[in-house]
Amino acid sequence: QKMSAALRVPLRAILSRAAPPTARLLLPLHAHLIVSGRLAASPAALTSLVSLYARAPAALHRPTIPLLLAPTDPLPCYNAALSLPHALALPLFRSLRLAHSPDAFSFPPLFSSAPSPPHLLALHGLALRCGLAHDLFCASALLRGCLRFGLADHAHRLFDELTDRDVVVWNAMVNGFAKLGCFDRATECFRKMREAGEVEISSFTVTGILSVCTATADLRGGGTVHGLLVKSGFDKEASVCNALIDLYGKCHQVDDATRVFESLGESDKDLFSWNSMLSALQYSADHVGTMSLFARMRRAALWPDAVTVAAVLPACAKTAALQVGRKVHGYIVTSGLACDGAMDVFACNALADMYAKSGGLDEARRVFDWTRQRDVASWNIMIDGYASHGRGQEALKLFHQMIEEGLVPDEVTLLGTLSACSHSGLVEEGKDFLKRMKEEFGLEPQLEHYACVTDMLGRAGWLDEARRVVQEAGDVGAGAWRTYLAACRMHGDKERAEEAARMLMMAEESGSGGWVLLANTYGWEGNFKELEEVRGEMKRQGVQKATPGCSWVEVG
Repeated sequence: QKMSAALRVPLRAILSRAAPPTARLLLPLHAHLIVSGRLAASPAALTSLVSLYARAPAALHRPTIPLLLAPTDPLPCYNAALSLPHALALPLFRSLRLAHSPDAFSFPPLFSSAPSPPHLLALHGLALRCGLAHDLFCASALLRGCLRFGLADHAHRLFDELTDRDVVVWNAMVNGFAKLGCFDRATECFRKMREAGEVEISSFTVTGILSVCTATADLRGGGTVHGLLVKSGFDKEASVCNALIDLYGKCHQVDDATRVFESLGESDKDLFSWNSMLSALQYSADHVGTMSLFARMRRAALWPDAVTVAAVLPACAKTAALQVGRKVHGYIVTSGLACDGAMDVFACNALADMYAKSGGLDEARRVFDWTRQRDVASWNIMIDGYASHGRGQEALKLFHQMIEEGLVPDEVTLLGTLSACSHSGLVEEGKDFLKRMKEEFGLEPQLEHYACVTDMLGRAGWLDEARRVVQEAGDVGAGAWRTYLAACRMHGDKERAEEAARMLMMAEESGSGGWVLLANTYGWEGNFKELEEVRGEMKRQGVQKATPGCSWVEVG
């Protein structure tokens, strides 16, 4: 009989697949093993088939697995079946204990699927009674389970009780503490591992300790580990290089990250390598470099994912590259990222932000409406986008809709709302929002909020009220004098402008802006003597004018 292509695939190859097996693949394979007699003749085939059913959907494994657990030597099959969800695995484990004694392979799947610390500790006690808790295979799974639930002290005691330790046990401690946020303990375990000299480090050890250096921005420690892995020969492994790129990128060492990235051969670079390098460039605000690397990635015929999209779209937004952003959006749709759940809220927000900052507000709103699970940042992006383009009424309407849906606004939300009032001349609404910020939402206004309200009142010509807002702000809104000064100059009030300039000079950390505005005020009034005095004082104190800003325009 002719077998389908799926049945020619070895069991081991099917087991290595990340996705759970489907009925279309599993049922014909099961039937072929029965008809050919291999299921009865090969215990290994039977155990592999049970493992496949344990990974399959519940509709397949619930009725089938009990029928397979009756061979001559059932222990391997039971151990394979214990990979089921915890609630289904426990009855099988009880049946196993009634007929046979569990071995070191029986407990690890239960440790991994334990739903809570009490369940895990109960299993630990049972493993002790069976004399298996100190078996290395069993202990490593138990250590990972303890650290998964934050039982750091319990894991440390178990680790100290072990007389023999292999690299898997050490890695469980280093990586477990790293994921738990116990960076000092992870570093201490790595140091003890090196001092003990019991085992050689592995790539998992290196990536674990590098994640600690990345989380703590420990560039010096990361450089030391980099030297160690070069000596150990791990500097050519993709997973280790990806961790190094992430470390250097988070520490703003883009040149070092680039050298590590380029040290990998083109065939060795995986998707994580490209994403790590793109994130490093984006983290250091190298937007042109980000888009250039993305174009190179596409030429390498590598399919981007949601992480790639989330790294590239902010670069498009910052450089107003609307056409490139639209191409990325088109890829999202054609690749299926938009419909298979791979697009998380962060990537959706990046897409909406790109459209909003590039002038495509209607497209941003379509993305916003399409996003399934919107967070506060999603609403902030749209409110700020409408505010920046002078569509204040739409921004306020969106703010009220956000409140109706039960979301709590944050400081960014209120800043966008105040900006909408300022750019649209909604003075009374803006004053009301500043009042509600404290009383209703429990948020303390910051400099940006006071400056926005001052700008709103200044644009409307309410200079007296704008001055009162700045005074009420006190030290928090000291920089709002700059906004008040601009309003005074706009309305031709020289006396108020000079007063505002002097108040700005007295404000803490006014930087070069206060000096420049004071000089410009004297020049505007024609007081060139005072202008020269201000410039002379700036020169004596070494005050430098800030680097001028720039704007991006997309051509073509």
